[in-house]
Amino acid sequence: MQMSWITLGFGFGSLAMLGWLAAAAAPLAIHLWSRRRYREVPWAAVTFLLAAMRKNSRRIQLQQWLLLAMRTLLVVLVVLAVAKPYAEEAGVVGSAVPTHRVVVIDTSFSLGYRDADKTRLARAKEQAAKLVASQGPADKLTVLTLADPPRELASVEAVAPTQGRANLAATLDLVAAALAPGDDSTRRFERQEVIFFTDLQRSTWESTSAEQFTALAEKTALAAVDVGTPDAANLAVTDLDAATPFVTVGAEVAFDATLHEFGGAPRDDCTVEFLVDDVVVEEKSIDVPAGGDVTLRFSQRFRTLGSHTVAVRAAGDRLELDNTRWLALPVDERLSVLCVGGQRDDGKYIVDALSPGGGDESPIQPRLATEGELAEIDLAPFDCVFLSNVAQLTADEAERLERYVRQGGGLAIFLGDEVLADAYNAMFGRRESLMPVQLGEIATESRFGVDPLGYRHPVVAPFRGRERAGLLTTPVRQYYRLVPADSAEIEVAATLVNGDPLVISSQFGRGRVVLVATAGSLASVDASDEPWTTWPAWPSFLPIVREMLNYAAGGRESAFQTIVGTPLPIPTATTLLEIIRPDGRTTLVASDTDVSGIYAVRRNRADGVVHYAVNVDTRESDLAQADRGKLPPQLVVSKTTDVASDSGSAASAAWQSPFLWTALALLLVEMCLAWLFGRGVA
Repeated sequence: MQMSWITLGFGFGSLAMLGWLAAAAAPLAIHLWSRRRYREVPWAAVTFLLAAMRKNSRRIQLQQWLLLAMRTLLVVLVVLAVAKPYAEEAGVVGSAVPTHRVVVIDTSFSLGYRDADKTRLARAKEQAAKLVASQGPADKLTVLTLADPPRELASVEAVAPTQGRANLAATLDLVAAALAPGDDSTRRFERQEVIFFTDLQRSTWESTSAEQFTALAEKTALAAVDVGTPDAANLAVTDLDAATPFVTVGAEVAFDATLHEFGGAPRDDCTVEFLVDDVVVEEKSIDVPAGGDVTLRFSQRFRTLGSHTVAVRAAGDRLELDNTRWLALPVDERLSVLCVGGQRDDGKYIVDALSPGGGDESPIQPRLATEGELAEIDLAPFDCVFLSNVAQLTADEAERLERYVRQGGGLAIFLGDEVLADAYNAMFGRRESLMPVQLGEIATESRFGVDPLGYRHPVVAPFRGRERAGLLTTPVRQYYRLVPADSAEIEVAATLVNGDPLVISSQFGRGRVVLVATAGSLASVDASDEPWTTWPAWPSFLPIVREMLNYAAGGRESAFQTIVGTPLPIPTATTLLEIIRPDGRTTLVASDTDVSGIYAVRRNRADGVVHYAVNVDTRESDLAQADRGKLPPQLVVSKTTDVASDSGSAASAAWQSPFLWTALALLLVEMCLAWLFGRGVA
């Protein structure tokens, strides 16, 4: 327990040590205990001695009381010194030492959790306001927010809740900048303090950089006021996705929503609503296990083209912000795919796989083009691009493809006999490239069979349980050996039976890339005119091309989703007319996404309104507190502003020293007086 900074001008960092003040009664107890009662026996010689002593009894009594008082005071001084007294550290009005106090208030959305009748942020502001009220006229106050990004505010009253996460690393950098002696007004402060008002959320505080706290602790006292609770429960909608990567008019689309209970108790009979374009179309009741997930599936048919929105909303709890999740998606008449072949026949097999028969009723509309036509084609209208046996790309074509994929487009590449490996390696091979992989030598050994690696990757997952679909017996005569770059973030979807990668994928910006080590047509032949592979004529070719399309085009949906604090993923070439935020305000700034919900963007006049979904980062939904043992040792934690002063501050040490020196001096004086009184000199 510690004395409050607010109610006292003088306090103790270790108030429990004051219990040892009872030891101050020891000298008196010893004195009383040592008094002995004797049976009086009259004796003539003693009668004369007692008469002489009565003359000096008052002087002897005063000497004894003086020694007793000094011994008692000696014990009191030692106990007070051990209790770590402070005054300046309390920051009271009229403090003798000018203090620069940095108040950091956590405004991340977990502080919106409502305990009883008020939120955690409201309690944090109340306690911070009381501390600020104790400021002395010579003190300085700096108010910062623990947010992403952190900000400096004019006062505690200006602190407002945010819907983002807490960025502790960036906040500590801002704290260090606020404490830096940049001008004369900062240099005059002999003492500096940093006080955090936070819920000590585990996801924020257990990832703290120890180096940052160590550097701060060298020049300031660090304390935290905990406004959280250890066992807070919270339900959140953590995910909402369409089961298919593209939506067409009239097609039934399934949506999967995941709910997670972050508390230690199950949540029964929770009502969940499914909304389409802000209208509730379906409602379900579910039970969510403690610390577990539940996935719900909803379905919907969209009858009109254009941009639509869906949302899943769970019944409210003490933290309502993460109970709703939105999804924005364009509804097209058909999916548009560009198939580019080195020669026209190189793309023909892929076109046939995407749209057998080429009928107008197909939901996929492929367009066949040759390598020479690629430079003249605008990629923006296409949901995915297939390259089949394309020899090489010009620098301009490669740049356009990178920009297209980075903004959410899909790219699938089949290699072949016309491919120039050196040209591809110059375009790929870098960690920042479309596909961080090098094309090695051409392998000429015939391989019959594919290993789907447990069907883990989405491209091959639909083949699970369908072993007769032909994937496992795919014949490959020639292929490029693929060599991933160092630390490359790629996934291997399938290998040949010898372990060489056959199908790999990677994420690039918001889009996805799939690369196949062999050809996608029968037109690629070896020296004996044998095709590289007869896969295009195999029964597994049509479904594998469809799944490659589904996976690669899946990044298109992500081009309309983002999280709070991240700019809207609007194409850079777009002319913005206006952005209508969820709170009704209008802006032209794509990075102004501090509120979750649906943003209606009017891009070009011909496009109409395009919707973007901005959701909260549900890592902030886990309200579990950090393990105190994993917090920085320099940080003193309290539930109120009774923050301990045992952080090694100069002010505390300055008050301990006088008590100890006084006790030492008093001990020497007491020893001298006891010697003098004992000899009868005084």
